[in-house]
Amino acid sequence: MERSAAEEVRDLEALGRRCVALYQHPAVQGKGWMPRLFWRPNPADPRDPFGSLRVDPLELEVLFATIAGEASLCHAALETRQPGRAGFIVRSIRHGELPLLTFYAPQ
Repeated sequence: MERSAAEEVRDLEALGRRCVALYQHPAVQGKGWMPRLFWRPNPADPRDPFGSLRVDPLELEVLFATIAGEASLCHAALETRQPGRAGFIVRSIRHGELPLLTFYAPQ
């Protein structure tokens, strides 16, 4: 069964909110990464650093969840879409490395 574009956007918005929440986790904040590494600023309010995502939202959720020590909601979906990618991100973080994430251009 095909999902509607509206359902995909809602899911993407929910995933974006989860990424922002995970970014606020003390373990992620301890990395010292600025939001601009992952998000474009909000054009309507430049003081809001969480505008649109620069990187693949599935990859970002796996990255932040791993750092925060939480179960990733996107690990299986990312592995299905691109076998081995989620495992690579998890291993990179566990070795103290920030993997290069895939560029994301909103449709």
